[in-house]
Amino acid sequence: MDHPFDLKDLLSRIRQGDHAAYETIFNRYRAAAMSWAQSVVRDPYSADDIVQEAFIRMKDKLHQLKDDHKFAAWFRLMIRRMAINSIRGGDSRRTIVIEEMPESGPANRGRSDEIREWQEQEASAELVRRSLAKLSKQARDVLDAAASEEATPEQLADRYNMKKSNIYNILSRARLKVNDERFREEIAAYLLERETHGHPNCCLLPAPTYSRPYAFISAMIGEALGTADITNFTYTELMGISAEAFRINMPENCDWQGILTFDWSYAAYRTVERLGFSGVCVGRPQQTTVTPDIQVRMLSVVHGSVDRGIPAVIWNMERNEMGFAHGYDDRSQEIRYKGYNGETRVYRYDQLGRQTDERPVFVFGLRRRVSPPSSEDTVLRAIVDHARGKEPPLKGYVFGLDGYRVWLEGARRNTLDLSGHAYQVAILAEARQQAAAFLELLADRSRGADRRTQLLAAADCYKQVSKWFVRLYPRFPFGYGGSPANRWRDIQEGLQAAWDAEEEGIARIEAVIAGS
Repeated sequence: MDHPFDLKDLLSRIRQGDHAAYETIFNRYRAAAMSWAQSVVRDPYSADDIVQEAFIRMKDKLHQLKDDHKFAAWFRLMIRRMAINSIRGGDSRRTIVIEEMPESGPANRGRSDEIREWQEQEASAELVRRSLAKLSKQARDVLDAAASEEATPEQLADRYNMKKSNIYNILSRARLKVNDERFREEIAAYLLERETHGHPNCCLLPAPTYSRPYAFISAMIGEALGTADITNFTYTELMGISAEAFRINMPENCDWQGILTFDWSYAAYRTVERLGFSGVCVGRPQQTTVTPDIQVRMLSVVHGSVDRGIPAVIWNMERNEMGFAHGYDDRSQEIRYKGYNGETRVYRYDQLGRQTDERPVFVFGLRRRVSPPSSEDTVLRAIVDHARGKEPPLKGYVFGLDGYRVWLEGARRNTLDLSGHAYQVAILAEARQQAAAFLELLADRSRGADRRTQLLAAADCYKQVSKWFVRLYPRFPFGYGGSPANRWRDIQEGLQAAWDAEEEGIARIEAVIAGS
């Protein structure tokens, strides 16, 4: 993994704020970092959250590393400590500070690590024991026999002289009750620690507004920052710097429920990094379970963001919806939430991540400004990287320009989800309009004639893409008129034209980068 001839140079450039060097280190060490984190938390989604935050923290703390050749060991220990901390409940204030970490790293497992892991296992076992104690004796006996003896429902029905259906009900209700109790216990322990550290027990921020489409994480981040009067980025700048103006996510057959599915944490971290801020998030696509420790980590993100005066962004608190958590009350254990439709709702803490069947939930909280915004070339490289599909993969999804291929295949097979198709073209028509505006903005700021010419040419390409999507949007109610054959032909021709125009636009952006 280590490249001794350039590692020191890369780390030096990162300390100087070089985003390209940071991306190189990220790509080089991400797989190893995932392995280090997953060896502790045992959950790939939790591990991914830890790794994303670790890379942000690494950049902030890198000046403390005295010997660059020991970077891998130093970073591995950082991730391990963060992973152990996440098991304890996710409060980043409890993470052991980097100054206390030996640079040599844990080459051999120490006695303290073994004791710590044993303590974590004992704490988990004790939690289960307390949960079971609140069940009826009959439910405890049935559950114990099913677990320890691996007795079948038929055997349990004979033993307790009950109907098999009653056994199923007892097992189901007992497991749900134990599970609910585990969530309540974890939340109670977390709130007790907040109280011990003197944190406020309630906070209510003004309800954020929704001046822009709710489908874009960058728009939500902008609204959150605007609520706190932290920054004055325009909507066009947010869409461009985040690269969301150029994003395309394509599920098979353009299924409407998957159009907004991508690695939200990756996108959010990259967005705030390019804006010059730090943040923390929990939640990954295709994460089908929410454990008590994950729920507490989500709650910690909400608390931390609101305490800083910034609403937290939440995805899927309501089905397929982005919204804000802008207040909390530890006494009643309630979160104040506002969805894109303008309604303010209240949710219990133990509903966070468990409110809908359409999991997973994603929670993102902003922290503070840590650096100037990224350079224009860094943003342009991020745009090209997405177009070329260079981002964390998800099973069943295609990202970037290759999404057009999947989209067209669905149209040619007549298998498109037409509701999803309508939703997608509406989102992308708005996004590509902002892409053209962003490129024109960069052209206006450009000092070189060639760069300006290429950027304006790219902007024209994205104007054409937006126009094609406007044409592709079906007339009410999701109809195209004419024969079915004409409908599919129009969709195919429009998609191909949009694809060709966007390919040319990306080629123009690549020419700008090459000429820098």
